[in-house]
Amino acid sequence: MPKKILFVEDDEGFYNIFSVPLKMKGYDVIHVSDGSLAVEKVITEKPDLILLDIVLPGTSGLDILKELREREETKEVKVVMLTNFGSDDNISKAMEYGSNDYLMKYNIVPSELPAKIAGLLGEAQESVVRVTES
Repeated sequence: MPKKILFVEDDEGFYNIFSVPLKMKGYDVIHVSDGSLAVEKVITEKPDLILLDIVLPGTSGLDILKELREREETKEVKVVMLTNFGSDDNISKAMEYGSNDYLMKYNIVPSELPAKIAGLLGEAQESVVRVTES
């Protein structure tokens, strides 16, 4: 069964750019574009990981993160902030509220995102096994 990722992003272009490599690696990606719907979607979909923007219509990503960590049924879900807003204040609040990682959209190549997520989910990466003779 593929791992499920909830992608909370209001910019359709960013969603498309970052979701394609995830889908190609076999992740089941669900999209929510309105922050006010995010927590409900987490409860109904039970994702393995959430990619969460900060600036969203309805409710900010930081407020969503805080609420997720306060709820018993969502407090353990892995959350990665994926945003263009890297102020020290945003980063420190995200980490204080329990974000598992904080990625800047302009600092990550979309094709590198699946490996980051696999690491957070504890999935083995494709690797080459070398056999040496002794």
